Amino acid sequence: MPRIVPLLRLLLLLLTPLWLSLAVDRLGLVPTLPASLSGWRRASTADTTVAPPSSWYEKGYLAANPDVAAAVRNGEITSGYTHYVQFGRAEGRGGGLPGDHPSPRPPAAAAAPTLSAVPPAVIPTVPPPVPAARVETADAAEPPLPAVKPSPAPARPPQRAGDDSKPLQATPARPTVQQVQRIRTAHSEAGVRVVLDLDQPPRFQAAVARPGGRVMVPLPGTRWLAPPSGSLFPSALEYRLEQSGADSHLVFGLTGMKGTVRLLGLSTLPPDKERGHRLVIDLALPATSR
Repeated sequence: MPRIVPLLRLLLLLLTPLWLSLAVDRLGLVPTLPASLSGWRRASTADTTVAPPSSWYEKGYLAANPDVAAAVRNGEITSGYTHYVQFGRAEGRGGGLPGDHPSPRPPAAAAAPTLSAVPPAVIPTVPPPVPAARVETADAAEPPLPAVKPSPAPARPPQRAGDDSKPLQATPARPTVQQVQRIRTAHSEAGVRVVLDLDQPPRFQAAVARPGGRVMVPLPGTRWLAPPSGSLFPSALEYRLEQSGADSHLVFGLTGMKGTVRLLGLSTLPPDKERGHRLVIDLALPATSR
């Protein structure tokens, strides 16, 4: 009997870690101090309402959306994923999920709001400023090319007597329809810069002032693949699309406030390593709406 008591104490001491681990798993406890077993507390529940999934690529989303990255740096929003949940998903922004890079999207199901059929009054506007031309210096003067003798024009077959048919003429090729794949905002010191990503060199016409402080940019022969309307974060600027046959009219205004949107300039950017053709629209907003 005296030998059994020490054996039972030894067995109880050896099984103590097993009982503690089972109690931790059952009650959901976490230690506050690694070296002490007396400071156990219940695990706090974290707020996972804006927790990104495992496939979320934060750096890619911020790189694809410089305005969101600036808002995160300035403390206006906590993270890129928070912006994607609140605004970016509805605006069609990409870069944060696998395969979510800028690509042609199917036409949006939501129909663009229609306006009255009365044609707008055309208000004379100041022509947009012409962007400064880039000066490039040549490394060396090119040698003159040798003179080339022009080749004679091909002889036309003789026309038979009594044949009143006219010779065939080449039909000029019709321009293909340009596609707007995406609309986004970029950094601008003077106001708000709106960038349209297209699949070919942009075609546009002079902007027209609209009633209510709005401005319209005509885009002839354009197929719109981006969302037909929305807000341009982080400014108070909003846009909507008006379709007239094969032509698109992009109208800009202010969200929930009065004021006049002015056009500062229209310019184009050629493709580079990361993006394709771009149409840049620089707009000026009232000081209270920036």
